Amino acid sequence: MPPASEKIVIYGHQASRASRPYWLLREYGMEIGADFLEVDTGGPVTGFNEVRDSEEFLRLNPYRLIPVMVHGDVVLYESQAICQYIAELLGGPMSGQTPGEKARINMYGLNSISNFEPNFLPMVFGRGGEEGRAEYAANLRPLLDGLNTELDGREYLIGDGAGRFTVADIMMASVVGQYGRAVKFDFEPWPNVGAWVQLTTRRPAFYPPRGMKVRPDA
Repeated sequence: MPPASEKIVIYGHQASRASRPYWLLREYGMEIGADFLEVDTGGPVTGFNEVRDSEEFLRLNPYRLIPVMVHGDVVLYESQAICQYIAELLGGPMSGQTPGEKARINMYGLNSISNFEPNFLPMVFGRGGEEGRAEYAANLRPLLDGLNTELDGREYLIGDGAGRFTVADIMMASVVGQYGRAVKFDFEPWPNVGAWVQLTTRRPAFYPPRGMKVRPDA
């Protein structure tokens, strides 16, 4: 077990955006406690607890948002930045191997957060009822058209040929796959996306975050 001072510490709840760095760490074969530490702050699904409202957390992130990562003197918030840091730190094929790949990983992460999440996440919380769901689904159609095109002839988003699993897939699948399956979104019109969702969310390191109704056989 590495010394506590050398461990990555994630502040967040598994049923939140913190699920992204947790998923990535599991992909590296790391376990909570033995290899990295989890500080449960609660989340939007379960409700936040006193940790998120503490002065200590405010010093780490003045916006009081999760997740937050602490690794030695490095303090980061925003799941994309945290995942990119972890991948750069631990290396291997899940990280970008060239400046172009690193930029594309960042591109997909930003796309997932800026475009896909604002339409999938409200459906998870049932905002706007059926009328709201129809509006969000309509917003998603051109986005899914684009993703379906990018996945044509590919298994993953980054790399030559069929590609290889990277942080880009974690960031995208944590929204399109995890949220999409939670709301039983119909991916049939986008077969490449549907196949990719199945492939990514059936990986051994992916499992339903606590509090999220997402199952590998859903």
